[in-house]
Parts: sequence; structure tokens; C-alpha cells
Amino acid sequence: MISLSSKTAKILYAIFACAILYIVWDNVWGITALLGWQSSLLNRFIRDILVVLAGFILIATVIKPREIFSFLGLNGNIAKGFGIAFLCVLPLYAVFPFFGSFNADTTLSLILRKSILPGFVEEFMFRAFMFGLLFRYAKTGFFWAVILPALVFGSGHLYQGHDIISSLAAFGVTFLGAIYFSWMYVEWNFNLWVPVGLHILMNGAWVIFTMAGTEVAAGGLISNIVRVISIHLAIFITVWYKKRSDTKIFKYPVWQF
Repeated sequence: MISLSSKTAKILYAIFACAILYIVWDNVWGITALLGWQSSLLNRFIRDILVVLAGFILIATVIKPREIFSFLGLNGNIAKGFGIAFLCVLPLYAVFPFFGSFNADTTLSLILRKSILPGFVEEFMFRAFMFGLLFRYAKTGFFWAVILPALVFGSGHLYQGHDIISSLAAFGVTFLGAIYFSWMYVEWNFNLWVPVGLHILMNGAWVIFTMAGTEVAAGGLISNIVRVISIHLAIFITVWYKKRSDTKIFKYPVWQF
């Protein structure tokens, strides 16, 4: 473990570590290809394990081993995290069956590949690791800490568009989603299972039900309306909980670099 004293050094390490983990995330498929693993689920599982391991190694470089789980938010209450997420995404599961239909191709393998594994790994990478290093370790303000992970997360979904407009729509939706997940992560005391639960359950609705727009992250008219309702519900629940606990939202620097 190395100890960096200056804020500048911490920011530079955070950016460096984010770049390294992104490179691992973007190229680790080559390892499974070389090993000859053909199963798409196995490929996904091995890729995710390698990304998480790389993340732990990079975090252990600057965070004490006994504090790593706490720093990443993995020691949060899982039941509470998924319970909060479930309440927030209820509108999706209440509305989608009426305006769409059940996806007959839904399998456990599909749910694992499209919902559970990406929901966990992307939150580990973009929230706990990238945002965490900039916000919790380097102590930058919320805006500055969230902008890099949000840009990377959004750009990672550009491929879902078939033209410039649809690609930008996919980028915009996922960029805003990254900000939303980061805010929920902070406001629920860095319990990573809150954004993980939100991500998994939102993805799950896109997988389990078939309706206009659910084949891509950008969504369709109805799916986006319901998604906005879900986000507003999450904000309402969070603000209500904070008032009930006699605490305030945004009790941390936002614009300060």
C-alpha cells in the first residue's frame, strides 16, 4: 500500500486507476477467447471476475486491506439495499405487463447475462471504484467525481444506437443514470447494494418484458415515462427517509473541486 498525502496526487492516481480498470474491462474478453471458452455466460462470468479482481488490486494500492470492503460499500446491508431498490422500481413491474408482454425467451442465463452480472459489475466499477476513488479518496466534489464515470458509462452504451441520434439518446440516458445511481449511493451512506439493486431490477424489467424501446438502454416513450416516475419515487423515498432521520440531502461538497 502507498500513502499519498497531496490531493493532486490522489486525483491523479484515481484517474490513472480508472483508466487501467477501463482498459481491463474493455479488453479482458481476449483472455477468455485465448482460453477457448465458448459459453457466453462463462465468458461474461470470467470477465466480470477478472474486472473485480483488478479493481481490488488497484484499490488495495492506496486503501488499507481491512478498509477495502467498507470503502467500496460492499459491507452495506444487502436486504436494505435491495428493499429500497425494489420499492423504487415497482412502477416498472406494475406498468410494463399492461403495455408490453412477457418475454418468452427469458431464461436464467439471460437474466444473469443481461441483468444480474452487469448490474453488479457496472456498479462496482463505475460507482464503488471510479466514483469512490474520486469522491471518497481524492475528496473532490460530487459533480467532479461523478462526471468521469458518467462519461465512461454513457459512452459504453453508444453502440446501442443505429444512428447518431439514437446513439446520443443511449449516451444521454445512461449518463443521467450514472448520476442518479451515484446520488443514491451517497445518500444511502455508501451502501453499494442500493445502486446495485436499482441497476439489476431495472435491467430485469427490460429483460423480462418486451415492449417498445426495451431492446436498448434509451427506451421508448412509455418505458421512459415509467422510468422517470421510478426515479422521482426514489428521490421522494430518499428525501422522506432523510427528513425522518433528521438529516439533509447534499451534506457534502457538490461543485468544489
